[in-house]
Amino acid sequence: MELTRLSTSQLQQQRRRIGMIFQHFNLLSMATVRDNIAFPLKLAKLSKAETKKRVDELLQLVGLEQHGNKYPAQLSGGQKQRVGIARALANNPDVLLCDEATSALDPQTTNSILSLLVDINQKLGITMLLITHEMHVIRSICDRVAVIDGGEVVEMGDVVDVFLKPQHGVTRDFVSQVADSFDPRELIATRSGRLIKVNYIGDITYEPLLFNAVKSTTVQFTILQGTVSRMKNTPYGQLVIEFLGEHADIERVITDLRSKGLEVGDLK
Repeated sequence: MELTRLSTSQLQQQRRRIGMIFQHFNLLSMATVRDNIAFPLKLAKLSKAETKKRVDELLQLVGLEQHGNKYPAQLSGGQKQRVGIARALANNPDVLLCDEATSALDPQTTNSILSLLVDINQKLGITMLLITHEMHVIRSICDRVAVIDGGEVVEMGDVVDVFLKPQHGVTRDFVSQVADSFDPRELIATRSGRLIKVNYIGDITYEPLLFNAVKSTTVQFTILQGTVSRMKNTPYGQLVIEFLGEHADIERVITDLRSKGLEVGDLK
């Protein structure tokens, strides 16, 4: 394999500026909100006029226009994290690194911070890298996910694919935090029909595909377990179904479902 040697100028061109959002805010307790946001700008030696303009923009972006002269002790946890986000954005980073940015917050505040991050991503087009153990966070705002165990990436892919079809044991444990877990062995041992698992992805999640597939056959079905939800902007569904009827009719139903774009397989 031939290695390419990069010059110093090329390395500098590839360098990316990273803004950091911390779990426990790391704000300067004796500085106001404005001064906390302005701190990296002062290090970058921006003029007072440029600093004030940038701080005003960031206060508006994170919804803290009325809190610029307050101190961290006067703020809620969510407001403190908004200051941290504004500070991380001060120098127009290429990447926003969020290190457990919501784990110190209550669920309602977490949702508001996640909505803010999505809004920033859409407005600024900035790449965001989230480090988290909270599967709700990943499912809510991420496009891709990497699962790390023992310092190694054990699974990586689109969030929908990894959540619906986890391959590694660690991934399955994480996904079970936000999924209705069940033991397929119990179903297999207690049910007499054919057990099928169906995955829906996209707008077809809300269509009556199962009803349409069985209505012209003698097949009867029971939904034993099911989930319908969303991952960021993508709706998805998972069903475990028991089919009763003639083998040929059941195969017709399965073929029909697959033809509509559903992933269908026997429960194992």
